[in-house]
Amino acid sequence: MNISLAMSGGGVRATVFHLGMLGRLARENHLEEVGLLSTVSGGSLCAGLVYSLNGVQWPGSQVFLEQIEPQARHLLTTFDLQGSLISRAFGTFWTLLETRASILSALMQQHWKMTARLKDLPPAPRWMINTTCYETGKNWRFERFRYGDYLFGYSNDTDLPLSDCVAASAGFPGLIGALNFPTGGHDWFKYEDNSDPYTKMAGQAEETTWRKVPMQPGRPAVHLWDGGVYDNNGLEGIFDFEKGWSYRFGFLIVSDASGRAKEENYREGIPALMRLSSGIMMAQVRSLRARAIFERLQNHAQSDQGVYLQMGDSYRYILESAGHSDWIPKFSGGSLSAQDVTLAENFPTVIRKLTAAEYECLYHHGYEVADATLCAYYPQNFEHVPYSS
Repeated sequence: MNISLAMSGGGVRATVFHLGMLGRLARENHLEEVGLLSTVSGGSLCAGLVYSLNGVQWPGSQVFLEQIEPQARHLLTTFDLQGSLISRAFGTFWTLLETRASILSALMQQHWKMTARLKDLPPAPRWMINTTCYETGKNWRFERFRYGDYLFGYSNDTDLPLSDCVAASAGFPGLIGALNFPTGGHDWFKYEDNSDPYTKMAGQAEETTWRKVPMQPGRPAVHLWDGGVYDNNGLEGIFDFEKGWSYRFGFLIVSDASGRAKEENYREGIPALMRLSSGIMMAQVRSLRARAIFERLQNHAQSDQGVYLQMGDSYRYILESAGHSDWIPKFSGGSLSAQDVTLAENFPTVIRKLTAAEYECLYHHGYEVADATLCAYYPQNFEHVPYSS
């Protein structure tokens, strides 16, 4: 099975939910079958942490369960990334001159040991780190062999700190903000037909055969924000609204820990504008992309196989929706309560240190949603594997 993973944003809530999903795949030795990662914000933090804890290599299933996840659990429950970010941002005159995204990058280098360069990533799985370019308004992606967007241009000069790329992807407006990315000192180009290579689902092999037209960047720097501003599930690079996803991306797992839109009391001024722009509008974009995925899963099941994992769904809800209510007794032992599921879903979008109980709840929830959904819709490929802490 060739598995592609799209891991959403959502702060540390998403990071741990995705770790739970990876843990579920690992229980049946499926991590070895992952061929593509497309990540945003909290999903990028998750993938960056996993790579950094495993010597910049994608881990095998047993290594993940026995070494990587326990280390990630310890790190996320002992080190306060958000507190350290705030403390450093306002600590001295010199740190006031840094952007908070740069500070986040430095903290991940120091405490998460994310010291690799983008070019150091292995060819497989292919990892696309999604950000939003303020200047072009497009989805800017970092990969091992290329970065940029089709309006601004591309560069193959990937001797960049991996932590910068992850920090840009996680640059949530307000809390972290944009990464100032200087464009000088790099060779830039556009493709001859001026198209977006991601819409063709191109990899490095195809990219090397395309004619490139050298260009000079029109700006000395660009500002790269949270990838979730443009596409919080990292779907654009692997999903075409007309054609679905490419055969080369195989079985698609969308792990969505972005949460659902909630009702709010009216607040005037800037809070109202933030609610409209980064709340309602972003939620609608996510909803439209999710509906497109559901349509492909329901109406094109022979060509487009996969699942959509939604934070906030319980075992019972997933099995009932799939027409397997009779499975509920088999799945219910040791599962999270409805109250715990609600706690996980409503956990705020932050990057602070977690308590042991918070981590366990989020990880358990990600595991359960993956287990129930995979078994309910693809029982020929996945068996029910009960959660064990």
